[in-house]
Amino acid sequence: MQRRPDDGAPSPCHTSLLHNGLAHPMTARFWIPAFVAALLLGAGTASADPKVVRALGEDLPQPGAQLEDVRTMKLAPGRRIVCESDLEKPKLANPGLMQAQRSRGADHVRRCAVFADDGNGTWALAGVPTVFGEARLWLIFVEQGSQGRYRLAQFSLWGRNSEWDKAAGLLGAMLGQPGTQAERMLGWKDEQHETLMFIDDKYPDQFAIAVGDVRLRKLMRSPGTSNRE
Repeated sequence: MQRRPDDGAPSPCHTSLLHNGLAHPMTARFWIPAFVAALLLGAGTASADPKVVRALGEDLPQPGAQLEDVRTMKLAPGRRIVCESDLEKPKLANPGLMQAQRSRGADHVRRCAVFADDGNGTWALAGVPTVFGEARLWLIFVEQGSQGRYRLAQFSLWGRNSEWDKAAGLLGAMLGQPGTQAERMLGWKDEQHETLMFIDDKYPDQFAIAVGDVRLRKLMRSPGTSNRE
């Protein structure tokens, strides 16, 4: 039986993920497959809008938000955001998911996710409410400027693939015709945002929606943050 990426299974092979400053061997939930990124380069001009984020989930954070603000987002009781950079973490069911990275440039990036207490003092990945049901939420922050401010460069939601049509219909209604269309993948991109919807072949029972700030994601590829294989 195939193990899900949220039940302690090994992370997907990082060779299938972006390596130009976006690759990370810990988990595919943080990053987008390389073939997807290539296709997005030719995406059309359909506009992203902050209303899209609110439509996906009322309490979801907006790309560009500061780390401190996102950490106070409304969550169900017994749930919290945990980041790999946290000095004090709760006992995690899979500690490797939030293991601090020591590679070059890791200090400029913060990777976080939502966890819930299982009632026995152990914390496991948890979902947040979205328009297509409960979905796992993963967050990537990047340092911006000399003041050490970390802003949300990208978040991704992982839900049941049975809700694909509902989510695709919502995004299409708000963003227009996708500039990128391929099997199991839709993409919209403009000068400020990129929105991607895809199914990873390794986890065919799930689909992901990733929403990112184009400018902040470029910072992740700047010198000092580019070598994280």
